[in-house]
Amino acid sequence: YFLEQFRKVYISEHAKQVVQEQVHQRLATVLGLQDEDAVLGLVIQKIGRNLQSRASLEQVIKRTLALFHELAAGINIVHTSERSPHLIVSGRLLLKNETVKFIMANHAAPQFAFLQVPGYGKYRTQYYHTLGKLLFMETRGESKATFEEFMRPLESVVKALWEPCIGQSPEAACQFLRQPQCRLPLMGLLRDMRGLCLACTSTEPYLQLFNWLVDNPKNSAKSKICLLTRAADAYWEDFEVTTPLLKFMSELSYNKGQRITFDPNSPSGILLFREISSVLVTYGSRTVNRTHPYRDLYKEKYKGLACALEMYSHALQGNYTNFGVFEVYNDLSLASSMQLALQMGLAIPLSDLTAYIKSLKPYYLFLELATRQHMGRVLEMQTAALASVLCAVEEGLLSFESGVAMQACATVDNVVSFFYTHKNDTDEDGQAVRRYLSEQPQSLRRILQLMFSLVISGEFTSTWSMSRPLLGLILLHQTEFVSIKETLVAQQVEDKRAKLLTFFNELMEGVEDSLSTKNKDHFTRNLYQFAQQIRTSLV
Repeated sequence: YFLEQFRKVYISEHAKQVVQEQVHQRLATVLGLQDEDAVLGLVIQKIGRNLQSRASLEQVIKRTLALFHELAAGINIVHTSERSPHLIVSGRLLLKNETVKFIMANHAAPQFAFLQVPGYGKYRTQYYHTLGKLLFMETRGESKATFEEFMRPLESVVKALWEPCIGQSPEAACQFLRQPQCRLPLMGLLRDMRGLCLACTSTEPYLQLFNWLVDNPKNSAKSKICLLTRAADAYWEDFEVTTPLLKFMSELSYNKGQRITFDPNSPSGILLFREISSVLVTYGSRTVNRTHPYRDLYKEKYKGLACALEMYSHALQGNYTNFGVFEVYNDLSLASSMQLALQMGLAIPLSDLTAYIKSLKPYYLFLELATRQHMGRVLEMQTAALASVLCAVEEGLLSFESGVAMQACATVDNVVSFFYTHKNDTDEDGQAVRRYLSEQPQSLRRILQLMFSLVISGEFTSTWSMSRPLLGLILLHQTEFVSIKETLVAQQVEDKRAKLLTFFNELMEGVEDSLSTKNKDHFTRNLYQFAQQIRTSLV
């Protein structure tokens, strides 16, 4: 507790000052510490001792790792009475400390007993996240020798798990990985690699980790990263393995801060997406076809589905893969993974989607991306299945989670814009659009009715987000729009009917039969005015 409070006041990014003269004197008197480096050294020694000998005390390990992470990540503007303000990067100070050097050189050693506790998976991730920050701070701009030396313990685990699988059939590889002695090392490896991936905040460290995983790009089937598909195949029912596996792959595919920047001549973006697709199809196909009941529905089903959809969404929006390549070369990676991801969404009943909405947010992100970039593939679904997807979107519009509601609006906009643009085409897309509108005529009409209800009630706060899909829905279903207008007007008391009719007429004033940006912006202004008039005049 003392170290945590001391860190908040004197070391963390919230610190307004470091050890002033009075504190200097007191520390020198009691502990013989003369400066900030000596204080930091004492704190690090305590961290090292806790990690080695306090494994049975979870709260101690938790707070120790939090303190270690703060120290590694801290960048402070320091004020003292003796000199002008100056910048201290505490991570660089840590790298000079002998205890930290020992931890970095022996990070997987048996004396760090907390690594052997099965229930401490999240602490392993935080531990390697912290060490990764220090590692990449140390290796930046230098040779990769330091990185390779650090990775040796993880390399030995990968070799023990992967080398016996190379050249074997999927069944034989699964049989090997299912052996009891493989499970815990695999779980630990996945947690550790995710921690390191979290620490990759720029292109250089990310490429170091990626190249370590894809160590044989010319024969990618023998690269370390392929272990993940085999592991997903072997342990698809074991959420204690699949959850860290999917979370690691989600982090690996996440292009945060544009850290994933491959050379234009490199196939790395294609290889990464193919491995993500392979893991998704391997895990998802078994999960959606599972027949025996779940003991814990959230942990065994929905948490895994959410992680898998988040992973796939990161890959779709990562901007490091040219998806046109797959169709040109008849590679089914995109087609099979897209259909499987849609099936995974359909495996979630609407009641469960509402109940677990916080955990299943990635489903709505996936739907937005799929309908924006790959609507042609979405239309390959059966019309009844697509109608079920739009029912889930309809539920999303009613969600109290604002992010989900916004993504549901964007999804409707993507679908409606595609339908409007291709409804008269003679190609496959045009035929699919007309078939859907004829076989499921009420699907989009229900959403049109719901959106007007939300606008009039004021329950949806973003008029802009609502206006984009609403215009397309009105243009696609003009007869239904007239019917809604007449119904709402008829529901008003006599003296308010004329007002409401005027508001509806003004809503479409100057609006053309087009989904151009200019027309959408004009409709947005009209809708904003319409919503304001409704709320002030018809209350």
